[in-house]
Amino acid sequence: MTYALLMRVIQVVLSFVYVGMLLTQFFSPLEPMAIASFHVFMAVALVFAFSTESEDQKFVWLTRAITLACVGLSLAIAVLYHLEIPRLQRRLEMIDPVFPVDIFMHVAGVVLILEAVRRSVGMSLVAVVGVFIAYAYFGYLAPGWVSFPGFTLATQAELVSMQTSGIFGVTASAAVNFVFYFVMFGAVFSATGGGPLFIDLAMKATSRLAGGAAKMSLVGSALFGMVSGSAIANTTSTGVLTIPIMHRSGYSKEQAAATEAIASTGGQLMPPVMGISAFVMADLLGIPYITIAAAGLIPACAFYFALLVIVDLRARKSGVGNISAELLDIPPLMPRIHLLLAPIAMIASLVMGYSAPFAALVGTVISLVAPFLRKSTWYPLRDLFDIVIDTAKQMGWISAPLAAVGIVMVVATQSNLALKFVSMLTDIGGSNLYLSLVLVIFGCIIMGMGLPTVAAYIIGSLVFVPALTGMGIELLAANMFVLYYCVLSMVTPPVALCSYAAAGIAGSNVNKTGVLAFLYSLVIFLVPFAFVNDPHLLWQGAPWAIGVAAIGLVLATFNWAVFLEAWLKHRLNIVERVMFLVLSLSLVVSPTLSGMWLAGIVGSLLLLSWCFLLKPAPRAGQQGA
Repeated sequence: MTYALLMRVIQVVLSFVYVGMLLTQFFSPLEPMAIASFHVFMAVALVFAFSTESEDQKFVWLTRAITLACVGLSLAIAVLYHLEIPRLQRRLEMIDPVFPVDIFMHVAGVVLILEAVRRSVGMSLVAVVGVFIAYAYFGYLAPGWVSFPGFTLATQAELVSMQTSGIFGVTASAAVNFVFYFVMFGAVFSATGGGPLFIDLAMKATSRLAGGAAKMSLVGSALFGMVSGSAIANTTSTGVLTIPIMHRSGYSKEQAAATEAIASTGGQLMPPVMGISAFVMADLLGIPYITIAAAGLIPACAFYFALLVIVDLRARKSGVGNISAELLDIPPLMPRIHLLLAPIAMIASLVMGYSAPFAALVGTVISLVAPFLRKSTWYPLRDLFDIVIDTAKQMGWISAPLAAVGIVMVVATQSNLALKFVSMLTDIGGSNLYLSLVLVIFGCIIMGMGLPTVAAYIIGSLVFVPALTGMGIELLAANMFVLYYCVLSMVTPPVALCSYAAAGIAGSNVNKTGVLAFLYSLVIFLVPFAFVNDPHLLWQGAPWAIGVAAIGLVLATFNWAVFLEAWLKHRLNIVERVMFLVLSLSLVVSPTLSGMWLAGIVGSLLLLSWCFLLKPAPRAGQQGA
């Protein structure tokens, strides 16, 4: 048997065992420690089975032997945990002794997880986790306020890998109980025709609009983001279609790639999936998942509304980005429209109060059945085989980083590092809320560079959320604020993962693409400040109050976009531009229906009336670009 065939057999067997076990978990749940240990080390084994390490011809045998050894050791540890679970359940934490087998499982498990993380998402997260592991050992050598006595190896094993915390904690729980079902739904929906339908719907809806090429990217990425758990997957799936179209419509390669990068990044905020972070947030806060999804709706819509406005203004100002629908060759939509039954049913199940896993299973079943309503959308049943493989592969790539972040969570909390950081941030920010928020923004963006969004969010929630809640910000608003800016780290240089992926598709300059994507993201930087000041924007409160707050956010976002672009029908002078800035800020920082908020609404309407109806048109040659 050749190596390639052997690895394919391993991939298939592991995938079917893993997916079958987690599906069984829905109907007959196992004890938390049992399913968590199975999930983590099966996921790690899947990463090794699917990873494609570069093979130097001199050492190809060694590379392959290491990969096979990692798969075998991962499975051996999963079996060891299965055998040791009864003892681990009976033991008294921090009282009963830690045995050599526990030390072995801990050390080998952590090494395997870190190597799986390196193979799946790169060295950035490995470096972060490595720093925390070193801190756990040598905390007594750390300077000043970060110093603490440190943990012995036995204590680390106890905290990280012998109880339902650490690698088997909230991140594993969220992956097993939530993430798996939505990843499976996304894989099924995309494979049975739903993914291409979303892109075609976006093309059809925006092709005749000003800047239609870029708007197509925004709408397509928003729709795809509803079912995708990864910003990079969103970029590569939609970007291969949208980036060439944007380039043909007049955008430079860098502009096209940057637009797709920021559009796909926003998919991490779009309910119901929200880049997997929503499930972790629900577990961390102990509140229903539907509450998180509802809270994310208005901020996500504001994100894309702001981008649509800035794209529209630029297109009208420059004339770039327009494209004819006839040139797109969009297949007919109506013969495929029934494929939307799956996401509609899933969302309806959530709204009706069913659990998130049940809603995702409903969506999955309908995704499998709906294509057979019309012969033109049938798919071969052998595709089910590939769907199982794809689901398992995606779960491996998601779960290994989540397990690694569990180590960070334990060290940060048990060493009191998180509380010490809260105290430091409070001392620096003092009583100035907005200064503290700005410091948190910088922290989230820096911490999130090179990390998967969910990993950045978990670390950010540990470090920054307690400080924000201590300043009077509601817990949900604080978590959403941190998530929002951790998401934006995906397009923030120097490690802008989404920008790099888009640049690879466009063949553009990586650094220029990253800078442009970051500049484009400035248009949505105000949105989190709005929901920090008004929880109604997180779908909390009476429906009429939510609606009024949303109107204020739409107007504030529009004003901010006009200020940044300095154009609205005609080029703005400095006074008009400053007025748009002031009115935007007044709507963001003022409580809804307060005097300043009402003044901001009235002032905005008057200023818009001036720009659209009363302002004299510039003379020929004075318009400017």
